[in-house]
Amino acid sequence: MLTVWERPERWSGYVLGVDTAEGLGHGDYSCIQVIDVKAGEQVAVWHGHIPPDELAVEVYNIGVWYGNALCCVESNNHGLTTIVQLRQLGYPNLFRKRSLNTENNRITQEYGWRTTRTSKPLMIDDLAKALKNDELVIHCESTIAELRTFVRNDKGGMSGSPYDDRVMSLALANQMRKYAHVPEYAPLVDDTWTLDWWRRQIPNKVSEHGEVIGQSSLRGTV
Repeated sequence: MLTVWERPERWSGYVLGVDTAEGLGHGDYSCIQVIDVKAGEQVAVWHGHIPPDELAVEVYNIGVWYGNALCCVESNNHGLTTIVQLRQLGYPNLFRKRSLNTENNRITQEYGWRTTRTSKPLMIDDLAKALKNDELVIHCESTIAELRTFVRNDKGGMSGSPYDDRVMSLALANQMRKYAHVPEYAPLVDDTWTLDWWRRQIPNKVSEHGEVIGQSSLRGTV
């Protein structure tokens, strides 16, 4: 089920964090968190039991609705299925991590975010810092409830009781705030009716006196 606190706004940028599960009715939940990059505001949450390939359709639709938002899917286990399906659907803005293979000097890329014993504490610490510094505004009471039960155990592991899908997807979305302004991930902005848009509508033409008219004379024509 999708809960929306703020519909997409034309001039805003958004990111998605996606935590996947197997989709069984008695198992873990899948969750999609949508964050407004500039405001740090939680604007929508999808939460439910759904097979990972069908989850990709939900991610696709929500991501496109929010302006082709930068989307990060946890690539562990069932997340790979969701990522493969999203690529088949042609989602245009999937997070991918690049690395250099020192043996052949080739750049490789891996779609999604792999949560490991090393990366999980870092992303959770980043989330805790963002919440402590009031960089995020959380509207979902269920997300807040999960945050309150999310703990680090004696062995260094981290989990919520009984679930932590909302926390993990929120942590992924928070990570994506770092990448949202990188040119390759920045979504195309609809600039219809702006000055740049008008400049593109008026072709460059040469008058009888050899003067270029159009873009250079826009201010006097609008």
